[in-house]
Amino acid sequence: EVELVAVVDGKIVGSAGITAVGSRRKVAHRARFGISVLQEYWGLGIGRVLMEASIDCARQAGYTQLELEVVADNERAVSLYRRAAFEEYGRNPRGYRSAAAGYQELVHMRLEL
Repeated sequence: EVELVAVVDGKIVGSAGITAVGSRRKVAHRARFGISVLQEYWGLGIGRVLMEASIDCARQAGYTQLELEVVADNERAVSLYRRAAFEEYGRNPRGYRSAAAGYQELVHMRLEL
């Protein structure tokens, strides 16, 4: 497991990490991926660099599948993941509950490493 941070002028502006799905042999090949970048730093390539570094870490750790969930309305994130070869494998129509927007659909994506 790993947590990476992006720092600009001494300020943490993004983070990403991988977490094991489980330690049992049946799921030990899988890891979850998560990422967040402050909105005012979008479009600078920070998310892409954090994602690529996380994928490299997952490969080095011996994982063969990386998984994530993303809110379907987050088109920028979905596009970023698709460009990195993540594939959609399902959706949960009420998977996320935002205080502002209510229930939102989650897209489940995976990347074979």
